[in-house]
Amino acid sequence: DAAQTDMESKRNGRHGGSQHVHGLRGGLVAAFYGLVSIATVFLNKGIFQVYKFHAPATLVAGQMAVSVGSIVFMNVCGVIQPTKFCWKTFKKVGLMSTFFLGKLVLDMAALSIVNIPMYGVLKSATTPFVLLLDWLLRAKSATRKIQIAVMCMTLGGVIAGAGDLTFDPLGYILALCSAFASAAYVVTVGKLGDETNVDSFALLLYNSLWSLPGSIVLMVLTNELGKMDIGLFLGSAPFLFCFMISCLSALLLNYATYLCTLVNDSLTTSVVGRLKSIVQGAFGLFAFGDVIFHPTNLLGLALNSSGIAWYAHLKYKEHVDRSYGIPSSIPMKDMHLTREGSQLSFAANMRVPSRSNLAGLATVSETGNAHAH
Repeated sequence: DAAQTDMESKRNGRHGGSQHVHGLRGGLVAAFYGLVSIATVFLNKGIFQVYKFHAPATLVAGQMAVSVGSIVFMNVCGVIQPTKFCWKTFKKVGLMSTFFLGKLVLDMAALSIVNIPMYGVLKSATTPFVLLLDWLLRAKSATRKIQIAVMCMTLGGVIAGAGDLTFDPLGYILALCSAFASAAYVVTVGKLGDETNVDSFALLLYNSLWSLPGSIVLMVLTNELGKMDIGLFLGSAPFLFCFMISCLSALLLNYATYLCTLVNDSLTTSVVGRLKSIVQGAFGLFAFGDVIFHPTNLLGLALNSSGIAWYAHLKYKEHVDRSYGIPSSIPMKDMHLTREGSQLSFAANMRVPSRSNLAGLATVSETGNAHAH
């Protein structure tokens, strides 16, 4: 009996140690995902605010070109194995990619004008826009508590805007248009994601291939480069470094989201994806010195953040019973993008064995890249 008790104690000790290591690793990966998502916004803002590079379409074109080149290179080297390129699928996602390009360019344009806290508040309008599109297109209504949380977000945004002493109507219009484009993109992916079974890297490739020529056309039509001294930027090593990191951000955020999905579960990634906007707004108050503090603005920011936190809590309660970790043996090519509420999610393809009859979900960030940012 003593020997058996000793063996059980050792097994429990090993099991407890394994859980501790997994929990630590999961926490670090979740923090990495949140940090990458937040850093992407601050990096892009720095390019516009610090270096005065007011060329959003050019930055988007650079991101799309680097995304295409990186995915092709990693595929050739065997680092990733995305779904095989399919012309039929590529043509089918054309409308989706139009919304993708619109949200990216509008994101960048708004971020070049609006401070980060108000940018986050205005981007949170994606959620009510998604609810509106669901009601108009699918006659689907959210629960009463979800509606109240969204109203709290929206009311907070209105109050924050009323107290924003740096108010710029163009920046607000661009940010709200970006939020609507993001909502349309989410709804479109929700419609096509399960039909096409396209994995995240393949969808990023398709979106980039569609968006690259579109962003170049916008860049030429707006004569972005003609309005600036290009030589000044090309001669700045810090700017070139920031520009290249920004161009890699879509790919890095895509990987961070995928990694958080595998190591943790859909719920962790979903909560981090929603709550990171609160952290982003708090740091944004002091980052670039472009926020003029006003009690009304701060009250609105607090109310908006409370609505976001409440919304995340409701989603937590809603999905806690059916969320679970995706087996780490599932590669990216066997997971496709689907829709989860007002965000995009990963789901295991039906041909892949899973721990449940339900597909595992993991949220992609709404802010900016094919997050997701």
